[in-house]
Amino acid sequence: MRCGGGKKGDSAQESREKQALGTSRGGLSTKLHILCEGRGLPITVQITPGEQHETTMLELLLDGVAVAGKPDPSRRRFAVVAGDKGYDSEAARKAIRERGSTPLIPHRKKKDGSYPERAAGFDKKQYKRRNVVERLIGKLKEFRRLATRYDKLAESFKGFVMLGCIRIWLKEHLSYKA
Repeated sequence: MRCGGGKKGDSAQESREKQALGTSRGGLSTKLHILCEGRGLPITVQITPGEQHETTMLELLLDGVAVAGKPDPSRRRFAVVAGDKGYDSEAARKAIRERGSTPLIPHRKKKDGSYPERAAGFDKKQYKRRNVVERLIGKLKEFRRLATRYDKLAESFKGFVMLGCIRIWLKEHLSYKA
């Protein structure tokens, strides 16, 4: 069986990988993994098939941070990196700490309904700001081409996602009033 979007002779699996399509409850889908700064401006973006877990892209997103200027480890990190419960693992927290940032990830409840002891001291007030990434994704989906994904190949789709990110950055900086 051959699924379109690839070269002649590609298997259905190879073709799906080129399209970044994966199965989920709703059918075939694509997942956007976005790292943004505190005002909701995108820093780095990755695209994967819909069933791929968030934590598989965490290190790639964190390593994609680069701030122009003099090279310095402090210019490649954030003070705090917030994530939802999907990132609740020691491996994710360790990856964030290794890059000089503080993880702000809520813990999942245990089977008995209580939280682990290490969950004490979680800053709920600061965590409420995590929704900036959700609002960023909402802004990107205002672009009909991204919301409906007209592009067949993942490369093309990511290109238009990047154009949407550039537009958001330009809109923020060109409308800035000092």
